[in-house]
Formats: sequence, structure tokens, C-alpha cells
Amino acid sequence: MHEGVLTDGVSMKHMTREEAMERRVLQRARTVAIIGASPSPTRHSHTVAVYLKTAGYDVIPIRADRAEVAGLPTYATLGAVAGPIDLVVIFRRPDAVSAHIGEAAAKHVETVWLPPGAWSREAEGAAQRYGLMLIKERCIAEEHRHLSQQSGHPSKWGVHVRQRKATYEDNRRRPDDAGYGAGGGGGHAAGGGVRSILDEKKMVKGAPSRRSGAFKRRPQ
Repeated sequence: MHEGVLTDGVSMKHMTREEAMERRVLQRARTVAIIGASPSPTRHSHTVAVYLKTAGYDVIPIRADRAEVAGLPTYATLGAVAGPIDLVVIFRRPDAVSAHIGEAAAKHVETVWLPPGAWSREAEGAAQRYGLMLIKERCIAEEHRHLSQQSGHPSKWGVHVRQRKATYEDNRRRPDDAGYGAGGGGGHAAGGGVRSILDEKKMVKGAPSRRSGAFKRRPQ
């Protein structure tokens, strides 16, 4: 396969470096844990959980109170999940994120995704210490939908961009039940700075290698 082409035929030259890495992460992940997913359908974290489930991912909500989210079984911690986890999305206040990054590292997760409002310098430092790839200040559902449309395979259901600002502002004002919720600082509505941090050293060119471990392709 040509070095500049991804598995579905989308040319790398038509994508930014960040988009290419996000695409690789989203393609390789199968099991996605969402820390702080809300049982309330009005919350953005709940919408994201439903979107990823509809997109075909195995979604595992993580909540201390183990409240059911979108009909999915919920675990109190990442460590309580028996199988491997490929990607962790954290919907928590910035001051709570670093501890969850440590839990992700203990679970041998390679990538942590922080939606707008969850990032902090401490969280970024924790990801660097543990050697984890960090994607920040981007909504995973919106990025998945955008990249799917770029590839010519638009998702059937998604998060509308016009709803994003109100949703993030609402999340900052009203934390989720049991203390879960996105905090302020750095989000789109707050006028935050850099949209994402990606470890460029982990960029992979050409066709992806055979999957192993957490990213091993499951038999159909």
C-alpha cells in the first residue's frame, strides 16, 4: 500500500497531522472506556457514549456509583474491568483527571482523550510521565463524525456542531451526579488555546502493522 494512503483510501496529504493521528487512534480502538459518563440523556457525556456505541465501539461507562448509562453495564473503576481497554475518554473536572490518567496507565491503555474543559497542565504532565498519548480539547464524537465524512463513509448519527457550545457551557455549570463533570479552563466556550496535544513521535506512516494485544483484531 502507498505510504500516503490510509486503509480506507484517504490520502494523508488531505488531512492535518492531528487528523491523521486521531484517525489512526479511532481506527485501531475497539473498546472505549468513558470515565464520568452520565446516566442523564441531557448530558454531553451520555450523548458521546450513545454515539460511540452506535458507531460500533464496545463502550464501557466508568462511574463511582455504577449508575447504568444508556443501557450499558457500568464499572466503578478502570481496574474493575476484566478485559483490555484501547482508549479512555475522561469527562471529569481538570483537578481529577491526573489520577484517572494513572489508572489508565496501570491498565496499559495507550491513548487518553480529553474533551473540552477537562485538560490541565497537571494532566498533560501525567500523560507524559506515563508515556501515554494525549488528545485534548476535542470532542471524540465530533472528530469521529468529521473523519468518517472525509473518508466517504458518513456516520448515521452524530453530535451537531451547533449544539456544542451550549453543551460545554452547561457541563461546566452543572457537574454530573456523584461529582462527575467537565470543569472549566481551556474549552471552546472559554476561549482556550491549543486544541490538542499529540505525541508526534508516535506517528506511524504507511499501512498499519498487524494488531496485537489490546488492538488485535477480533474474529468476526
